[in-house]
Amino acid sequence: MAVPTLAQTVPFDVFLTQVEQAAPAVRPALVETFWQRLNRTPLIEGDSAAVFLYRGEARVVSLLGDMNGWNKPTPLRRIEGTDLWYRRERVEPEARLEYTFMVDTDAEGFGAELSGVQDERNPHRVLSGFGAFSELAMPGYEYPEVFAPFRDGTPGSFEGLDLLTIPTGVLPYEHEALVYTPPGYADDEAVHYPTVTFMDGRDYVAFAHVPAVLDWLIEQDEIEPVIAVFLDPPNRHGFQEPNRTTEYGLNDDFVTFLADELVPFIDARYRTRTDPESRLIVGDSYGGLIATYVPFRRSDVFGLGYGQSGYHSFQNNTLIRLVQEADVPPIRLYIDVGTYERTVGVGLLPDAEIDFTAANRRMRDVLAARGYDFVYAEYPEGHTWGNWRAHLLDALPHFFPSHQR
Repeated sequence: MAVPTLAQTVPFDVFLTQVEQAAPAVRPALVETFWQRLNRTPLIEGDSAAVFLYRGEARVVSLLGDMNGWNKPTPLRRIEGTDLWYRRERVEPEARLEYTFMVDTDAEGFGAELSGVQDERNPHRVLSGFGAFSELAMPGYEYPEVFAPFRDGTPGSFEGLDLLTIPTGVLPYEHEALVYTPPGYADDEAVHYPTVTFMDGRDYVAFAHVPAVLDWLIEQDEIEPVIAVFLDPPNRHGFQEPNRTTEYGLNDDFVTFLADELVPFIDARYRTRTDPESRLIVGDSYGGLIATYVPFRRSDVFGLGYGQSGYHSFQNNTLIRLVQEADVPPIRLYIDVGTYERTVGVGLLPDAEIDFTAANRRMRDVLAARGYDFVYAEYPEGHTWGNWRAHLLDALPHFFPSHQR
């Protein structure tokens, strides 16, 4: 059952005409009445337009979010003589977008969102490493009920996860991993389980609520029970994290660590199935790149890969060219991306590599031409955790369907 999305409660165009035709002295009172009647924002017009509203004294107010690629803030218009600002955006009926308001700042590009202001009349938030952003879900977007308790930006729980330390090996430093075991794991020691390994593991717990997602999918009989391993590069500090970019940047030593050190370490401690078809690696963005690369390189260990908004343009499409030229390994892949991911990492990545939507389409075309077993999907969403967490609900049942399905 889907959670209802926002519905329009106030005819904004009627109000706007009324206030703009009113005498200047009357306008503040009209705005106050309108504001008091307003249940929540943004206002939805029909099925494909949203009106963003901000109230407050300011020199300039702009909208920054998925709709403009988190790159160049889009200005709101102030109703003259009042403190109400507005902006109408046309979006797909199925879109789900995140945003913030920029108030009295001219900041652009990466990092600008850190100085943003949440939409005070919108109770819906999505948490990320940069804080919580306001969320717009259009009428055609079916909100997964598993995330209903977290729509206010509540982080995921780490309760019940095992913490392990993987010793130094091919890489000259230790790694920490958190491990999830499914309900009933302790009840039958004869049962062995598939394993899902998540890159940026703590983010998948805190922002994607993966333990709750897995519990829900198992309870709903959508997937068979699985073990999940949440792995992080050490010494992570936002985007100043050399280990993350080094490990996920098509690093064959990291691939060796995963296949020859992490997997045996986990297999020795948990009742895992050891065939490649029972091992899935999942990642987002940079992690999505390595999640595609690992099965490509080590299909003898990881037979399944799921790249969410993968950085497949990395180093001038290196992985795409490798896939185009190499023999096709016996693997299954799932790749998805948002249609609002056209300017990811502006100012951080080379200009030729920031269009993640286009890069994933190039990867799709090469996979299809080479005859890979894969699924490709696009969604009217951005490069955000709200996107990635929701579509785990599509991909995980594809790889590990319940025996009852």
